[in-house]
Amino acid sequence: MGNGFSKLGRGVLVLSLVTGLSTGALADKHKPPQRIPGELIIKLKTAPDAGSRMQAAVISSLEKVAGQGGVLKFDQFMTDKRLHVVKLKNAAAVNAAIKALKSEPSVAYAEPNYKVHVLDATPNDTDFGKLWGIKNTGQDSPPTSSFPAQPGLAGADVNVLPLWNKGFTGSKNVLVAVIDTGVDWDHPDLKNNIWTNPGEAGDKATDGKDNDGNGFIDDVHGYNFAAHNANSRDDHDHGSHCSGTIGGQGNNGMGVAGVNWNVSILPVKFLDANGGGSLAGAVEAINYATKMNVNIMSNSWGGGGFEQSLLDAIKAARDKGILFVAAAGNDSSDNDASPSYPASYDVDNIVAVAAMDNRDSIARFSNWGKTKVHVAAPGVNVYSTTKGGTYKTFSGTSMATPHVAGVAALLKSINPTWDYAKIKARLITTSTPVRGLKRMVVAKGRINADNAYTGFVPPTNEPDERLWKDAAKTIESAHPYKENANDKYEVSAPGSKYVRVHFSAVETEAGYDKITIETPDGQVVDTISGTVSDYTSEYVEGDKLIVHFTSDSSVQKNGWTIDKAQVITQTPAAPGGRRRPDDLAQK
Repeated sequence: MGNGFSKLGRGVLVLSLVTGLSTGALADKHKPPQRIPGELIIKLKTAPDAGSRMQAAVISSLEKVAGQGGVLKFDQFMTDKRLHVVKLKNAAAVNAAIKALKSEPSVAYAEPNYKVHVLDATPNDTDFGKLWGIKNTGQDSPPTSSFPAQPGLAGADVNVLPLWNKGFTGSKNVLVAVIDTGVDWDHPDLKNNIWTNPGEAGDKATDGKDNDGNGFIDDVHGYNFAAHNANSRDDHDHGSHCSGTIGGQGNNGMGVAGVNWNVSILPVKFLDANGGGSLAGAVEAINYATKMNVNIMSNSWGGGGFEQSLLDAIKAARDKGILFVAAAGNDSSDNDASPSYPASYDVDNIVAVAAMDNRDSIARFSNWGKTKVHVAAPGVNVYSTTKGGTYKTFSGTSMATPHVAGVAALLKSINPTWDYAKIKARLITTSTPVRGLKRMVVAKGRINADNAYTGFVPPTNEPDERLWKDAAKTIESAHPYKENANDKYEVSAPGSKYVRVHFSAVETEAGYDKITIETPDGQVVDTISGTVSDYTSEYVEGDKLIVHFTSDSSVQKNGWTIDKAQVITQTPAAPGGRRRPDDLAQK
């Protein structure tokens, strides 16, 4: 599967989408507590008998401010006879009643009766249930022709709801540049989070002058480096889609909710209606965003090889303290071996992002890199905003990138003093471990917003290497293997705690023909492609794993051989107990 990267002739670089398919100190303030109209809670110093003088005296005091007959109920708590909930006919009299009761000898205290609610910040956006990358409950992902719906793995998301529950939903003080195909300024879920240039707004918006002196005329909502004008509106869908994941307005009763319900999105367009652009446009776009003092750049595009001008632009952003989030690419290849730019530039403000599906497996199209790709995030069948006020489902490392840019923006809104290095380090070190990513990304897992905020580094809980035992078992492909293969082999060790396999040799077409090690329910824990030898796979917890080999129709190489399996068994049973599972079975 290609990603649209191409190079046409000497010196002519075409950049394209990486879809593969189709600040305040805190966030916004907590809402003030809401009273139940007309109600207050009164605690008497001693528990009264029914119809007692104490109770009658309190009701009399209340009627002095609420009016005769103004006390609609005076109900005693079942759990504490001194406590009473009182309902006044005149809701406006509650404050006066509380004040009057302060001088009542039998009253310990009186206070309003407030509404309380569960601390679940799930927003009321109508399509929130489709956003498995934000909250994965195990629901099916929205289907596309390339990726049918599949049941999710609960919890395989960016874990942002705990931050929302704490009241952290973003800040307009954080400025995120979406460097892409533009953004739909008027989309109902985006319009309130589109940045407006105060130096060009209002009557100055279309006067044809560079009113703010930044070198760009009428750049009210960013700039268009494809057409060299101020119309940064999206004419493709891609930039709007990325923007919705970063900052679709949350809890507005419609559509989706981004990682940030509130944020400032700066549209910087350099890709045209076909999703293509130039190196010159990319450099201009990055330089413009740097000039505008953004906090974060979201870059779901790539192409070509190493280019000094692009590297210099990213370094200039770094020198201004800007985090540069970049899609790893959609070639199903190893960026350590074959760099993908701009994600693979060696600049410390870059966070390169791989894509995962809703079952915590790396996407089949996603690039990876044990040292060059930093984190992974949801990127398969992602539902978000598109131009014309619409919504669509896309897949690609393009879709994973704004999840990371969004989490970075949320962290910046909570901690404005955090620089790009601190945010990048938190994203990497606090990721949730995913064994299928152990050898694929620096973080060895999926980003976790709450962990990044709290600084919690999850334990890996790896099995003790000293406990592995060999069990002879040979499995191999045809030599050479067949085209369009889709072969599955089951390796089982009944009763074992863990099982893995050892490859004496692998020779496949890198990036296209691959072996995956999977759990029985299909979760990928390891992917092997290209030429390797003496390779031990990742383990599967339990007593069974699946070796799944797929190839395309273009190139058939020598293939692969598994020369042994390895297991960690259960603690040996006492005499007369269960037999130790020393025998492996292949089906």
